[in-house]
Amino acid sequence: MEILLSRSNTKKIKIIAEELEFKSNFNLSNDSEKLKGIWELRWSSSKAPFLNYSPLVDNLQFLDPNNLNGLNLLKPKGFNSIIGTGIALKLKPLSEKKIGVIFTHAGIIGPRFGKTKIKALTKIKKEQKGWLDITFLNKDLRICRGDKGTLFILMKIKNDILLERFQEFIEHF
Repeated sequence: MEILLSRSNTKKIKIIAEELEFKSNFNLSNDSEKLKGIWELRWSSSKAPFLNYSPLVDNLQFLDPNNLNGLNLLKPKGFNSIIGTGIALKLKPLSEKKIGVIFTHAGIIGPRFGKTKIKALTKIKKEQKGWLDITFLNKDLRICRGDKGTLFILMKIKNDILLERFQEFIEHF
């Protein structure tokens, strides 16, 4: 955890992640409640900028496995709001370690003005699917591998206000 927080680009992270994956006993049936919450991407093997950590942008993933909902959100760091570029998703358990993802809507999520929340999310017309293998999970850290082979390391963040705003937001889909 310390290396992730202090030196997010070091090569040691991949080695440590692989050691944790080897020792993992994650099981979706027993551990799905631990998935619920807000996860911040801290490291990725991807070369795509939107799939990597940045000290200037919060790269968050909200997961609600009980209701099979989620949201990937890139937002300005420091804002305690659902604002930025988002992709809404539906979750589907595929095995004890694998979760299917169907991307449903994508676009801009703006600020709230009074009771109106500005959003320019459009329904994704051609079905976009993927999956994640959860290879390690504890209360603070999640390691997973995507359908394209990408290794992701995420840290759970505690932010009740942001979690409540996600739950309000996702109810409208």
